[in-house]
Amino acid sequence: MSAIKFVTSFFGAFLSVFAISGSVWAGTFEVSVQEGDRLFVKGLSAQVQFIAQPGAKTLKVSGVEDSSTTGVYTLKKKDRTIEIRMNDFDSKKDWKESVAKASSYMRKIEIMGPPMPVDLHLRDGSVTLQKWTKEANISLINGRVLSQNGSGPLQISLQKGDISVSDHNGKVSTDGYSGNSTIKNIQGDIEAQLFSGNLSVDKARGALILNAQQSSSKVTQSSGSIQFENGKGSLSIQGYQGRIEGQTGEGALTVNFLPESELNIKSKSGRVSIQAPANSGASVNLLTIDGDIFAPKELSVNRLSSEKSVRGRLRGEAQKASIIVRSQEGSIVIK
Repeated sequence: MSAIKFVTSFFGAFLSVFAISGSVWAGTFEVSVQEGDRLFVKGLSAQVQFIAQPGAKTLKVSGVEDSSTTGVYTLKKKDRTIEIRMNDFDSKKDWKESVAKASSYMRKIEIMGPPMPVDLHLRDGSVTLQKWTKEANISLINGRVLSQNGSGPLQISLQKGDISVSDHNGKVSTDGYSGNSTIKNIQGDIEAQLFSGNLSVDKARGALILNAQQSSSKVTQSSGSIQFENGKGSLSIQGYQGRIEGQTGEGALTVNFLPESELNIKSKSGRVSIQAPANSGASVNLLTIDGDIFAPKELSVNRLSSEKSVRGRLRGEAQKASIIVRSQEGSIVIK
């Protein structure tokens, strides 16, 4: 492991750098890097922080050891992959016992250096990325993931906990089962999925694919296109410009859109409320089987034994805006 060095201080006054030779001390290790290197992190529990240093020639990693002790993290470089791994347990029994008291195996790991592609897998803990400008694939069962001022493809999978991504340039994919997901100031496409909790997308520019079941979801001040699949939770889309297309089950849907937008929405039983811009002149095409339709006076509701429908245009000069809504049982409200 001649490419990896260990850095330590003696009484805060003496700094030495030397090649590892059987040391079991914990400290800061350095590994030389080059274009094309990748970073792989895997373990049980850890708090991992990535801090970008563009142009650096080495990667500095603290919180790892040169040791075979169970539960500690070690650093190795194999070909073009830099690996940070937790030493495995001797038996399945030991592993189960460690999972029961995972907090005792929590390690704080800081990774500082030039951004490179990251693949991380943990059971518990937290991951923080600061100005990381390379592809990152982050997977946890329980914990928290925070990314700020990054770029490049970012993929986050978290079964239980909180996800926060802000000021990112590039595609963002989040997949959560329970918790809170906050995505803000994104230039790029987004795929966001959450079963239960709260999902918020704010100031996004690009194509958004949203899948929510029991969560409360909100999209604000964004543009591009939205394709959504909503279940029982509420979905609010406010101040949006672009194409909005999708369907909701039992969950209520509220939309406030900007001029020159297109809406194509389906609902099973959830109420659909749409606020159009003043004098939008948007074309309207509404139909419900068992629900009700509430529309401005300039639009007449056609009532038949099998359905209710509305076709027409809102007040204002004709613009490139259209509203199409179909529902089975849910009411439709246009303002």
